[in-house]
Amino acid sequence: MNTTAIKKIEIVNALSRVPISSLDKIKAYIDTFVAATDKPAQSNSSLKGIWKDKGFEKVHDLDAELKEARQQLGNSILARKF
Repeated sequence: MNTTAIKKIEIVNALSRVPISSLDKIKAYIDTFVAATDKPAQSNSSLKGIWKDKGFEKVHDLDAELKEARQQLGNSILARKF
C-alpha cells in the first residue's frame, strides 16, 4: 500500500476518535486552510507531436501496418493454450 493511502487511513482512524462536537471545526479548518492552500497544479499538457521524428514518418501506410499488427497480436493471443 502506498504512503498516501496509509496516511489517509490513519487520518480516518484518528477522526473516528474525535468527539462529534469537534468534527465541524475540523472540517472548517480543512476547507479554509488546508484545501485552499494545497491545491494541486492543473496540468493542461498536450500530447500533440510526441511521436514526431520517431521514425513513423517512414511508414507509408501507418493505419494498415497498425491493423496488421493488431490482427497478428490477436491471433497469437487466441492461439495460446492455457
